[in-house]
Amino acid sequence: MRKVPIVFRIRKSMSMKIIWMNAGIISLVFISLILAVVAINYQYAMENEKQKMNIYISNTLSSVDNKLKDMGRVSMITFSDRRTQEILKEYDTYEYSQRLDSVEYLKRQYTSLISIREDINSFFIFNLDSLISWQDNLTPSRKIDYDMSAFMKQMEEWEGKERSLSGCRMIVGIQPEFMRYGTALLEDAYTKHCVYLVRTIKSFSPYEPIGHILLITNVEKIREALNGYLYADVAYTLLTEEGEIVCSENADYLGKNIGDLYPEVYRHIEGDFGVFEEKQDGKDYLMAYQKSEYSGLVLMTRKEIVLIEKAAMGFTGITAAVFLLLLMLAVVWTGRSVRKTLRPLTELSDSMAHFNQKDMGRRFAVTTEDETGKLTASFNKMMDTLNQLIESEYESKIRLREAQLKQQKISLLYLKNQINPHFLYNTLDTIRIKAELNGDKEVSAMIMQMVNFFRLGVNADSEMVSVYHEIRLIQSYLNLMRYRYPALNCEYEIDENLLSVEMPNFILQPLVENSVMHGLRQVGYRGTIRLSVSRDESNPENIVIKVYDNGAGMSPEARKHLEDVLKSAGADERKDCAGEDGAGRDGMQEGNEETRIGRSDIRSKGNADKGDGSGSREEQEDKHIGIVNVQKRLKIYYPDTAGLSYHDNPEGGVMVILIIKNNIEREE
Repeated sequence: MRKVPIVFRIRKSMSMKIIWMNAGIISLVFISLILAVVAINYQYAMENEKQKMNIYISNTLSSVDNKLKDMGRVSMITFSDRRTQEILKEYDTYEYSQRLDSVEYLKRQYTSLISIREDINSFFIFNLDSLISWQDNLTPSRKIDYDMSAFMKQMEEWEGKERSLSGCRMIVGIQPEFMRYGTALLEDAYTKHCVYLVRTIKSFSPYEPIGHILLITNVEKIREALNGYLYADVAYTLLTEEGEIVCSENADYLGKNIGDLYPEVYRHIEGDFGVFEEKQDGKDYLMAYQKSEYSGLVLMTRKEIVLIEKAAMGFTGITAAVFLLLLMLAVVWTGRSVRKTLRPLTELSDSMAHFNQKDMGRRFAVTTEDETGKLTASFNKMMDTLNQLIESEYESKIRLREAQLKQQKISLLYLKNQINPHFLYNTLDTIRIKAELNGDKEVSAMIMQMVNFFRLGVNADSEMVSVYHEIRLIQSYLNLMRYRYPALNCEYEIDENLLSVEMPNFILQPLVENSVMHGLRQVGYRGTIRLSVSRDESNPENIVIKVYDNGAGMSPEARKHLEDVLKSAGADERKDCAGEDGAGRDGMQEGNEETRIGRSDIRSKGNADKGDGSGSREEQEDKHIGIVNVQKRLKIYYPDTAGLSYHDNPEGGVMVILIIKNNIEREE
């Protein structure tokens, strides 16, 4: 006996297929869980980082604001100290000794105030003309030849700044130009750059400016506050409202504008706070910012996203290892369970191995009552059902073939009557122009009416058109008929408020054509066609459309025959819509085309048949395909209305009535 290769046996084994399928599903589930954990952990890391940044920013901004508030409180002493007020008012009138005493008093007074406050590096007190007293921890000397009036004017300009900090104006700059500093001190950018608080000193009586006080803190003091709450791998930048960098971990940025350095970052800083991701210096950063309500300073922090991802991936590795171990255990346990469960089925499959399609009558004996026995009994029952289905399928194919032949007949009828309408009305328009050039105005007018008729018919690409569109189509058609039959009269009774109501396209033309070609034919086309559109007085939601002719009329037998055909068509359409809505909609489009084909003689043929109803229902509908299609389409769009109905015209002839609604309600 030839041994089956192991690979072939694996491919043929249902148990192995199920094992591999379960392993794939379990693997997919575990991988999805791992990815979900990674995504959640990454999102958690990002949110945690944002929260840490916001806490750092809030605490740090509060610390910086406290420094500025403390400086502002020192500047307030100039208002409450009478001696300071007196010196500023009378300094220019003092003698030399009095000036020395005044300067000494101011130094002693304000040095004691700033000595207990480590945040203030220096103070400068001015009257309206010059610098009177100063104290600077950097111990510089004053430039005697410096034009102090220029700096005084600059301080007055600073006073015009909009934001006030406890009555002071905050300015970011470098150490005052009117002082000489040691070169070594100014080499440190954090010492060189500083923050000014300027306050105009005013007297109480009269209340007017008498001088200025200038308090300075080096950026190094701001830097200490910024580093106080800082955590690892986070960089910061402190900005003014205008984007000028007050302090940063990179000293090269001091005094520059972030809008010039990183415009793509600056454009994100809108509002009082925010968090965003942006690329800076070729690296992706998570950035957060917050604006101080007190000082208007904006503190922005940033951290590389790759560092956040590394922190998040540490936990992910452990999770992946645990999931991998669980995956292996799940696959092994699933494999053993599947093999044990499918063993009876495997034995059954071996018994059925010799079965083939040529032996449809073969059956297997049921020897057990468990799942295997049930499966065997089910197989026998399935074979019986299969034989029945084969016979049923054969019959269905015969019916399908008959339906296809009927469909081909309808398609051939459509193709026989179809022309290219665009080519036709373009050609007619060319003939009209030629006739008009030749002076034949009447032929030109006739062709124009036909061109309008085809254009209105062809351009109705939508299933729904307005009542106005349908009336224009009827007017073009009747104008053409009047050229052929001059004794034909046309009357219109249209409620202009209903012209914009939508209705199915190409509904009225088959009805009007029947009234002309068959209602007036027996009277030599001498008569009147009247079209009426009005609102139903008993139900304002309904719109009643009537087409009258005063021709030969219809016999009772012909009308009864026509009513049966219309009733049958309406019932079929309602059943089709309820059973298969998609087919109903497709049929609606086919109805638009078929309506243009079928303009059957509902009067003459009805009289010829004498209402005997001879022939099958399909044959009767074929004779009245135009009216049948109109009826079917009306039932699709207006299933609750009565559809088409024919009545005697009181003036003689026939009146056809159809009812539409303001809003279409399709049955689902």
